[in-house]
Amino acid sequence: MKKNRINSLLRSYVKENLTPTQDDIQFVSNIYQSFNDLLGVNNCVQIGSYPRYTAIKPLHDLDILYIMGNWDPYNNDPKFDLQIIADKFSREYKNPTPFKLEIVVQTHSISFRYLDRNNDNEVFAVDLVPSLVDGKNEFGRNKFRVPEIIKIHRGKKRTEYYQRKINSKESIIWIKTDPLGYIEVAANINKQNEDFRRSVKFIKRWKHECKLINENFKLKSFHLEQLITENYKQNTHLDIFDSIFKCLAELKEKIEIPILRDRGDNSKFIDSYVSELTEYERNLIHQAVDAILISFEKIDDLNSVTELFRIGFYKRVSDTERFLFDQKIPVLIDVEMSFKIDGFVKDLSGFREYKANLKLAGGIVNTKNKIDFKVIQNNTNHDILKWKVKNDNFSKELRGEITDHHTYSRPESTAYLGKHFVECYSIKGNICIARDNVEVIVRQ
Repeated sequence: MKKNRINSLLRSYVKENLTPTQDDIQFVSNIYQSFNDLLGVNNCVQIGSYPRYTAIKPLHDLDILYIMGNWDPYNNDPKFDLQIIADKFSREYKNPTPFKLEIVVQTHSISFRYLDRNNDNEVFAVDLVPSLVDGKNEFGRNKFRVPEIIKIHRGKKRTEYYQRKINSKESIIWIKTDPLGYIEVAANINKQNEDFRRSVKFIKRWKHECKLINENFKLKSFHLEQLITENYKQNTHLDIFDSIFKCLAELKEKIEIPILRDRGDNSKFIDSYVSELTEYERNLIHQAVDAILISFEKIDDLNSVTELFRIGFYKRVSDTERFLFDQKIPVLIDVEMSFKIDGFVKDLSGFREYKANLKLAGGIVNTKNKIDFKVIQNNTNHDILKWKVKNDNFSKELRGEITDHHTYSRPESTAYLGKHFVECYSIKGNICIARDNVEVIVRQ
């Protein structure tokens, strides 16, 4: 599929399936305004993906920083009586939603849970986190100190963190953070190219789907968003497909070690967690990357964008199996191109010359053949041809290598029984614009 077509499909998918509706936006705005009304507009800072315009629906929660003063370097464990604030909400808060409100005070934040009145299921939640102003960023916006729990997604993990601190009688660590800087950067990029936020939403959906399939999928949404942000800072003209492909094709190498420094504290990395990934967790990410990039290679008008998420994880059969995306080559087929390959078979038992074509024979050969694979039609004006030989997954020799100009062996032998295939790719401008394959069925 040509890039302009796949770009159109991706943009439509993000708009229709991932982008919050006007009702969603109004709902969150009403809640945020209700906090401003009670605490003061100058005392509240909305943070996270929603103000960066990279949130995907359904919207579940919102973090709000409550500015309670300036950071005192001589008091690294400031104490706040959050119960006083919670009591104020209990008395004076005007709930703009039809949902029941539950207020839970924790050691260093207050959780506001909006519950369905019929079954008490959580519909939406806000975490109000105390913050202290600690200097300015390059945009002239406030930077802050916040409790370390802000790095932990609200809910069970954050509660468990609190409990561990209480049980061990440890002090909460206050960390430097610059959420307004991240918002400013995202806003500036998005003004130049709206495909920035679209590609972030798509990658977040992919991450979410992987997590649903396997809870050991450890990639974090903010980490992925910042990888895409860095790509757009280097090239603001990336379209949605190029942005998604670049992020995914480079992801394996970019999770080897932490590389993204924290805006709030340059001595730290926002992706420091990758150092703690187990071999299993890292391999799971690799398999998820392979799965969606394989799906991208197969996308056409019959396979919708939704299909991209359904493969989940792909485990390579052998260490020799390769794909074009391993070489950072996307597959964007131009159906108007004429590109055909075939196999020319030699029967060793009769010592006949290579003849006929394999496709007409239904791909069927025996173990006493050799095959010379050739391009028989080609108007692609290619830069280079690449060939892949993939043996049956139950073959004694598991192949899947990609070679330049011709297959690894020329001619190829038919020593192994089973169903194999040979594929050829026409590469121009580092893009696969045409491809064709031949099925090879080896029988006795």
